[in-house]
Amino acid sequence: MAETRISTPLVLASASAMVAIGLVIFLGTSTEPEPSFADAGPQALHVDDSTPESVAESFYDAWRRRRWTEASALSTGEAHQAVAQKQARDEAMQRDERIIAERGWEALAQAPLHLALDEVEIGENEQYTLHGVAEYDFVGSPYRRRVVLHVRGSSSGYRVDRMDLGEVLTELPPIFRGGAP
Repeated sequence: MAETRISTPLVLASASAMVAIGLVIFLGTSTEPEPSFADAGPQALHVDDSTPESVAESFYDAWRRRRWTEASALSTGEAHQAVAQKQARDEAMQRDERIIAERGWEALAQAPLHLALDEVEIGENEQYTLHGVAEYDFVGSPYRRRVVLHVRGSSSGYRVDRMDLGEVLTELPPIFRGGAP
């Protein structure tokens, strides 16, 4: 029987192809979980407690979106109690009321928040009072509201101790004023 020889370049090309296929399979079946994009994009809730300003914005954003777990984790004192009370009121809603309210909450979750701070008071023992305006779009209209957040430093980051919701600075759509368009 005659011996058949395969050329060296063909052997190297075949080996390279097998290595490449093996790497693709290996990397494609990685044991790490795939990233979740359920909370990604412009409507993602960004939670940051590394500075008084960032925890204030994170807390307010979680509050307005009714993300009670995150709001609770970012709060202490009066703010923590307010989160529990607001969550209880939401859960106590009648079914029909809740369906309508959830549509509004979903609309809020889609609108990126900007907390424009205009004054920061620094107190003793890592206590801060941040005055500003929360700004976002709501039902296709700009929404602006004054807010004061009292923040306290802790060993695990900063926490909102109290939130004072102030004056709404923009005109609400007629449906929220109780009138017709």
